[in-house]
Amino acid sequence: MKRQSGYVQWVMSMFFVLFLGILLCAGLQVKAYRATSLYMEDALAASGLASAIIDVQEYGCSHNLIIADAEEAYERYCVALRGNLQLNEQWEGTNKTLVSGKVTVENYTVYNVADGVVTVYCIGQDGAPVIMQESVGGCVAPNGVPVVSTAIYSEISFPVEGMFGVQTVARKGKLVDIVAEME
Repeated sequence: MKRQSGYVQWVMSMFFVLFLGILLCAGLQVKAYRATSLYMEDALAASGLASAIIDVQEYGCSHNLIIADAEEAYERYCVALRGNLQLNEQWEGTNKTLVSGKVTVENYTVYNVADGVVTVYCIGQDGAPVIMQESVGGCVAPNGVPVVSTAIYSEISFPVEGMFGVQTVARKGKLVDIVAEME
């Protein structure tokens, strides 16, 4: 048998090139997921704020910031979300790199805080509201943040397609607080 010079170095260099390619693909995929996450977070915040229209008459009388009609706020949220994410009539994204399928509103919850009591209006996927009451110190939003002022929590899920056709379902939630600044 004859020895070939540089054979081990050639094999090792090919291994490192392959490893570097895999590392580069993984890094690019993480960057794409991060960009999608930031885009969704901005859209959720803007849509939540669009639906956060308080009852001005109640605020004028009692200085309590409350959202009078949670179902109407949910409808405003859906319109704003479709506009912010550029969704079509079937709730599918036009930009397939960010959203590669149908967007679903998993949870839309309005927290009205008045006189130490939190009234929770939760609208799930079926659209039927569930109403509960809790104390200000005991109410926590699904993202783990304690609710101390009137707020809206919304959560959506959507499919995201990665490299090589790998598809996963992503979920994103955002709590939007409504606070009056008194000077």
